[in-house]
Amino acid sequence: MSEEQKISLRDKIIEASRNLLLDEGYRGFSLRKVARKIGVSATSIYLHFEGKDDLIHTLIDESIQKLNAKLAETASKEEDPVERLEVLAWTYTNFALENPREYLIIYVVSSDEMTRYPKEKFRKARQGYELLTETIEDGVIKGIMDEEDPRIASYTFWAQLHGVMSVVLTKRLDSRIDQTAFLEQAIQHIIDGFHVRTSVDK
Repeated sequence: MSEEQKISLRDKIIEASRNLLLDEGYRGFSLRKVARKIGVSATSIYLHFEGKDDLIHTLIDESIQKLNAKLAETASKEEDPVERLEVLAWTYTNFALENPREYLIIYVVSSDEMTRYPKEKFRKARQGYELLTETIEDGVIKGIMDEEDPRIASYTFWAQLHGVMSVVLTKRLDSRIDQTAFLEQAIQHIIDGFHVRTSVDK
């Protein structure tokens, strides 16, 4: 098999696996089902992945790295921590909207269902969250924000964003509510609430 064919097969495995995992969940996912979807033998998948959990770890890792790259790119363009916070929020939101299946794959499997996520992958996975923490720490240093524990604050901020996007991507938003208006208002409320709570002028 040529190198080009190997890359092509790997891409097919990734795409089929992502769709299967989202459709059937961890328990319904198997390498045999993936193989059937792309018309190859199950042993062909082992040319690229050690097993089921290695493949799922790869799916999660690739999605997270793509998101983190977007976050790092936009964060580097903003010196002001308040503006950077808002840019990070919208970058996260836009990534989820533009790549819904890749975004959902990050959260679809709970940690107790599969083997432990490798430490080296977990450290990379936290890079986006660390960017948010560093932004809040920067705000504290510059006297713009008053936050005792930037790490807890950033995790709360991140969790709120994820909650908003989960409502949209799982199609649980009230049909009477305009999606764009909901996102704009929800994110603004998160940012405003954070500013009020952490403002040094309060």
